[in-house]
Formats: sequence, structure tokens, C-alpha cells
Amino acid sequence: MNNLPELSELTRMIIENLGGVEKARAVIEASNAGHIERWNQDSALIGRILRAHLYVEHYLGEYLQYMNPRLGNLGLARLKFSQKVALVDPNDRNVGEFVTGIRHLNKVRNRLAHTLKAELTKADAHVFLSCPSFNALRSELAKPSKPGADPIEVLEEFSQYAAYSLSNPMSPLSQAIGKALQSPPNNSLQARRP
Repeated sequence: MNNLPELSELTRMIIENLGGVEKARAVIEASNAGHIERWNQDSALIGRILRAHLYVEHYLGEYLQYMNPRLGNLGLARLKFSQKVALVDPNDRNVGEFVTGIRHLNKVRNRLAHTLKAELTKADAHVFLSCPSFNALRSELAKPSKPGADPIEVLEEFSQYAAYSLSNPMSPLSQAIGKALQSPPNNSLQARRP
């Protein structure tokens, strides 16, 4: 029924095609070394990058749904991360300033997916630190010291900041502040001021 040679004959032919037993062993070892190298990467670093990406993506989805209630179910639309980012208004004062960092977070994740190498550089950290409010907050919170410069720490801190900022318009506190700022001044409060 099957036109393939017997398993032992197939194995013999493969070894012969590789140039003999010794060359076959060398080819198999070299092939395995590449697989082992890719497998034995820093899984903690990979996990930290993926966690940061997933965390931001979750809040990005919630933000888009909240800001665009008639948009429909983003889950059913099965949008890619980059497509979700493209839906963010860059002029939105809540999130516009750090959209570049969110895009770069996606680039870091894509770089990991396409090269199977978990690596972050100072240049990656610089992109996240180019968000003025994030960088200023980091500096203030680290005082009297300076904030850490480890790129993975910067990426994680940026991701937390971005996620908080994306969820901020939905928070009850943010909504109460927004309403208070939009309402006319209360004369009884103004009368008490010195």
C-alpha cells in the first residue's frame, strides 16, 4: 500500500545521503545544538517580556471598548496588537504621549517571536523613557536615588504605567475628577476660600 521504503532502508538512505555515519552524527549534533541553544534561553526574561505585552494588550482592549462603546466586541474582531494601537487617537491627552512606547513594546515581542532570542538593549529602554510623563514619574519615585537602567525593568515599569494610564479613564476616581472639573464652580465652596 505504501511506496515508502522499510524504516531500516530509509534510515540507511538518509545516512548515505548525509555522507556516512560520522558525517550524519556531525549534522545531527549541529542541528540539535541550534535547537538546544534556542530552547535554553532565559525563560524568565521571555516570560517577563510576554507578560508585559499581554498586560498592556488587555488594558488597551478595555480602553478601546470604553472610549468607543459602539465599536463592537474587539475579541470577536480578533485584531492584532498593532491594529489595536492604530485605533488609539494620538491626540488623546490620556494616552497619546506613550503610543510610541506601546508600539515599541510590540516590536520587542515580535523580535522575540521571529528570532527566538530574548534580548533587550539600552536603545529599547530609551524608547520607553522617551515618554516624558513616564520618565518624570520614574525619576520622582526613585528619589533620592536614580531609577534603575536595566532594560527589562524599564520595559516592565513602562508596561505598568501604560496599563494604568489606559485604564485610568474607566476608573471611578478618574470619572469623579472629570465630572468635578466639568461642573460649574460651587459658590458655597468659593465662599469658604480665604
